[in-house]
Amino acid sequence: MQETPTPKSSIFPKPQFSSNTSRWTVKLLIIFIALFIFQIPIYLIQNLSEERQVRHKTVHEDICKQWGGTQHVTLSIPAKNEMCTAHLNSKVLYRGIYQTVVYTADVSISAEYDLPEAKNSDIHVNDIKNVKKCIVKINGREIPVEKCIESFKFQLPAGNSHCDIFLTLNGSSKFEYTLNSAKNSFKLTGNWQSPGFIGLPAERNITDKGFTASWHNNDINYACRTGVELCIPGGTYQQVERCINYSTFFLIVFFFSLVAAELLTKVRIHTLQYVIAAGAPVLFYLMTLAFSEKIGFTAGYIASAAVIVAMITMYARLFLGKTVPALILGAVIAAGYLCNFMVLRLEDCALLSGTIVLAIILGILMALTGKINRQPSDQN
Repeated sequence: MQETPTPKSSIFPKPQFSSNTSRWTVKLLIIFIALFIFQIPIYLIQNLSEERQVRHKTVHEDICKQWGGTQHVTLSIPAKNEMCTAHLNSKVLYRGIYQTVVYTADVSISAEYDLPEAKNSDIHVNDIKNVKKCIVKINGREIPVEKCIESFKFQLPAGNSHCDIFLTLNGSSKFEYTLNSAKNSFKLTGNWQSPGFIGLPAERNITDKGFTASWHNNDINYACRTGVELCIPGGTYQQVERCINYSTFFLIVFFFSLVAAELLTKVRIHTLQYVIAAGAPVLFYLMTLAFSEKIGFTAGYIASAAVIVAMITMYARLFLGKTVPALILGAVIAAGYLCNFMVLRLEDCALLSGTIVLAIILGILMALTGKINRQPSDQN
């Protein structure tokens, strides 16, 4: 008697999907589509930030043309001994919402020469038209100075001589001095609280009243550039751009926070509500850019995060119908913004910090969604 062949359908049973599984599959698919669509407004906000940054640069250059650009002072003839001291009196000039750091520098140079014959010497200055004073004294006697296109010219006598140079000039953002002699020292002071030093100072001190730095050279290393860059702490547009770089990561966290809220509360959240709620984190970046231009990045970030968390909490109260879960969701989103802010501050460890946070969040989501499709198996 021949055995009846087993139908293929019994050997390879057709998978059975519950209505719950189908619903979640469609919902997650829509969420991922929405995630990609939301990259468009984020991209437009990023372009707007870059456009504002270019405009800021244009305004900065215009201010520099009127007040003075970056200044770099160099003596053309190396001396036996050279000592320079400079003090920068800095301030911030505003044009609308844009700001530029400018300064007035008082420079004093003392140099010893031993020349076989008389030579013409130059004091090279980047933006010579904004030099307010230039006095040169040889052996205590003031001598005439000729102003040229890029330098001041004067004559050094033959033999041993002592030269004193006094400059007062306007500049912006950066001041540099070239250590051009075998034995050279340069001391720089200023009232700016956020200096970025050019060249490694032998000594430096920064307080809330200003800074002091000094450089010393010898026969081994000279003819190097030293100075300071007057930085505005945490430039608005650079910080906003870095913040936007984490936007996709934050949107993923936001969507899956809603998924976790739906799983824990057993309240079905409509797909449209997912999409509308996700508009708030996207608006956050535009709001941060707008606020930061007026009140600075840190205050702008905090204000924007507070507004967005309040909006999400109130909206969650409407679609969840419960106050406590809505407050918890708001607290999770607030924690996300706090974590993002900390990552922005940890410049050297930003990638590592972000990766650790993402791993923790993924682990929590795995724990919450591990049993989402568990069905009792059929027993024969």
